[in-house]
Amino acid sequence: MKLPAGTVAFRGVALDYRLFHDRSVTMFETMMSVFGRRTRVERLRALDGVSFSIAPGESVALVGPNGAGKSSSLKLLAGIYSPSAGSVETSGRIASLLDLGVGFHPELTGAENLYLNGAILGLDRAQMNSLIPGIAEFAGLERFLDTPVKFYSSGMFMRLGFSLATACDPDILLIDEVLAVGDAAFQKKCYDRIYGFKGTGRTIVFVSHDSDAVLRLCERALWLDAGRVRRDGPTAMVLSEYLSDASAKHVPAAVSPREWGTREVEFESVILADERGTPSNTFRQGQRMLVRAVLTTRIPGGVDGLVFGFSICRPDGEQVIGVNNLELNQPLISFEGRAEADVAIDLEMLEPGSYLLGLALTDPARNRDYHWQDWFYPILLLGGRKEPPLRLEEATWTVRR
Repeated sequence: MKLPAGTVAFRGVALDYRLFHDRSVTMFETMMSVFGRRTRVERLRALDGVSFSIAPGESVALVGPNGAGKSSSLKLLAGIYSPSAGSVETSGRIASLLDLGVGFHPELTGAENLYLNGAILGLDRAQMNSLIPGIAEFAGLERFLDTPVKFYSSGMFMRLGFSLATACDPDILLIDEVLAVGDAAFQKKCYDRIYGFKGTGRTIVFVSHDSDAVLRLCERALWLDAGRVRRDGPTAMVLSEYLSDASAKHVPAAVSPREWGTREVEFESVILADERGTPSNTFRQGQRMLVRAVLTTRIPGGVDGLVFGFSICRPDGEQVIGVNNLELNQPLISFEGRAEADVAIDLEMLEPGSYLLGLALTDPARNRDYHWQDWFYPILLLGGRKEPPLRLEEATWTVRR
């Protein structure tokens, strides 16, 4: 049965690379290694039993560390590689924004390369005649279409490749870290065009380390780790788990979580969520953080005038923010048995990065510390830095002879 245009399906896909280890450095050593079979070949498994499917019109991000198999997956979809095991199925025209300009012949002009690559994509000359003016205008290369591309700058080369790939009306668009092409104005045009594909029934598979771009473009994400799918789900959830995992590996906290207090009133459960209520511990610039807590008390008759506070600390334990509902003239909490309490936090991120959130329930009037959770919840704050992280005050060189 033919798949609907825009469908992608990986079924038990494995991909092996062969690594050749040959220490020959001279012609004689090379010949000896041929006859003596001294060349050693190692197999590297880039993908290991990967299965997923993408429906027409979905925008899906592939996230994960370097070497996880993201680019290999795109190259399988583009038909550059064949799987070592399993099957890769796609339906419809595929446009690849992998290595922009790959396939352009340096001796041919810009226009001739467009016709050649259009034919590879299944477009006839009449279709290309109608597309080329728009491609040239978008790339800003109208004056240079009759110039051999070997005389193009790298920026011109990339602009032409991007313009062609996005103008051919693909059913599936593959994007691998190539949107940062040209100057700032052209980059914005690139992003605007990509975002314009959403909602038009086209399938987008996106690989990027730009978390903001991933969140804007994709509703679903696949987290690849060591060639396997570690998580598949809503982008905010998957990206949050991935970034938290990466943060925990590379930015270890110098302090350990601790709890203390009388526990007469305590946190039964705590969930961190974004402004839509989706569980997350990763928050972008301008995004509200929700702390959703379930409180319980074993005090007869309940508790009155409860103070609920929070702190945000750096990984070394240094407190950046510490505040509570009493200090901010917010209503104090009164309840009996069990209650739900939310805190909505809006932050200005002058220094994005990894932090630790702590919570506390106290009653200053009775001098009671009910439940403290210090350095308890790792959070990752994403946003552009307003200032450089370091400023040079002075540097002095001294030469001694």
